[in-house]
Amino acid sequence: MTDYNNVNTHRGICLPKDIGPHSVTDIEWWYQFAFINGDQGGKYAVMSAFYQAGELPILKGHYLIFSLIDLTNYTSQNFSLIDTRLTKNMLLINLPLYLLQCPHDKDVLKLYGSLIQGKLPSPHQWLPHASIEENPVRLLYGDSSMSFKNSKDGQFDVIVTGDGIEANLKFKPQKPVSLIGGNGKPDQLYYYSFTRNEVKGYVKKGVSTEYVTGEGWFDHQWGYTGNLLTKTGWNWFGLQLEDGRELLINEFRSIETGNTFSPMANLIEPDGKLKFTRNLTLKPSNPWQSRRSNAIYPLEWSIIIPEFGLKINVSAVFPEQEMPIIGPLKAIWEGACSVVGNEVQKDNKIMPVRGKGFLELVGYANYIC
Repeated sequence: MTDYNNVNTHRGICLPKDIGPHSVTDIEWWYQFAFINGDQGGKYAVMSAFYQAGELPILKGHYLIFSLIDLTNYTSQNFSLIDTRLTKNMLLINLPLYLLQCPHDKDVLKLYGSLIQGKLPSPHQWLPHASIEENPVRLLYGDSSMSFKNSKDGQFDVIVTGDGIEANLKFKPQKPVSLIGGNGKPDQLYYYSFTRNEVKGYVKKGVSTEYVTGEGWFDHQWGYTGNLLTKTGWNWFGLQLEDGRELLINEFRSIETGNTFSPMANLIEPDGKLKFTRNLTLKPSNPWQSRRSNAIYPLEWSIIIPEFGLKINVSAVFPEQEMPIIGPLKAIWEGACSVVGNEVQKDNKIMPVRGKGFLELVGYANYIC
């Protein structure tokens, strides 16, 4: 395993210290997904993101989104929970600034009116309490949590619970930490990942408990976003290949024009070594329109990465994996996907590539000012 005390970059990432929260940011999140198989035949994907946000170093608010995806029945249960600290930040700073730019966004005007009255629109729910502890780091968001038991080996537990379901999972990294972009700050945010984890635990649905095992992914990002969440969206891919490698791919997207920019691909080898390039092509297809938000999401992608010899297709396992988001974003598509393609190796031998992962499409449901 990695000696965390030796993980450092000139950009400032230093583990284990940076596992914890950062006050000089406007947003920070801890993210995981896992593909898990149950002892009663169930096949699931679980995703969660624990957010801390706010313009000031103090009084930051908290937001949690998570989903339990049934890969057998093609259903997804999504949750969006927020605390009063974050709604106060939204009322005092974020939403007024946004409405100065986009005064005709009726959805955000309605949200603003609801929050002034102390109400949350459905399907969002209140977090009764939220806090972040350090030494060891524990994210305590209502009845859900992410707890880093021992920062030196990177293991953590995550519990997400709501409306009669609970996923309780233990993550154990199987390869060294990856500093995304090669230095941990490829664009606006600091960014590191553990792209391959052994996962064990259980899933409860009502009175039924199923013990599960599988593989998972962990990301941690923080920094200043500026207009990232109002003018800019992104297309993100976290892909675990069957040969033990992972691909982390991202490109930003202008919400106003639809043009993309700053693409990147990170290939993490089985021994943890990372290769990075911005020379790649992403072509979307198979548009699907959500009945809930009316957003149109491209759910199939052709990706060519010449430096890695890779040509792959990424497809959603099923369409209905949109997730509601409070605020100007309104909704994102966040769900399980499959990977097929091929790789041209150094001897010109062509090898098949297969895998699984998560696809995240942000900025497709936004109002265009």
